[in-house]
Amino acid sequence: MLATLVLLAACDEEREPPPELLDVPAFELTSQTDEPFGSAQLQGKVWVANFMFTTCPTICPLLTAQMKELTETLAGTPVRFVSFSVDPANDTPEALSRYAAGYDADPSRWTFLTGDNDAIEEVVVRGLRVHVGDRDETGNILHGSHFVLVDGTGTIRGYYESTPEGLADLATDARLLTE
Repeated sequence: MLATLVLLAACDEEREPPPELLDVPAFELTSQTDEPFGSAQLQGKVWVANFMFTTCPTICPLLTAQMKELTETLAGTPVRFVSFSVDPANDTPEALSRYAAGYDADPSRWTFLTGDNDAIEEVVVRGLRVHVGDRDETGNILHGSHFVLVDGTGTIRGYYESTPEGLADLATDARLLTE
C-alpha cells in the first residue's frame, strides 16, 4: 500500500522539497554494532529518524516495521535510517543488535542508537524536538510516534505521521532531497 501511495505522490510534479526547519546539533552515540555513530557519519546524507525501545509492548514494533518498509520503499536511494532508543539504560548495543536482526535491518543503511540518558535527551528532545516521557507503571515509555526527515547538512526538513499517507509523503520528500 505504501508503494502505491508513493507512486501517486510522485505524480505531483509541482512538489517542492520540504522547507528547512531546525538544525540538529552534532551528536555521537553508540550503534548496535557497538561503534561510535553520530552526525559525523550522517554528514552529507539524507536520513530518516524514528524512536523506539526494544521492550516496548505497544507502538514500537509497528514503528519499526514501518521503518523497515521505508528502507524497502527507498531501496536504491542513498537515504539512511536511524532508530534512536528512548530506553538507553536497557537498550545496550547487544539488545539493539538482536532487535535489529529481528527486522532484518541492514546495518550499512539502518543504524540503531543508544547512549547515556543525557546524550539521548540532548539529541532526541533538544535536537530533534521529539518528546520522551518517563517510564509509566506498565513499563511503557511515552515518546514521539512520528518520523523525522533530515537533510545532508543536518537540517530537519519535516515531521511525518506514521500513517500510510504520512509515510508516502516522507518517501517522496526524501527522494526530492536526494535529487
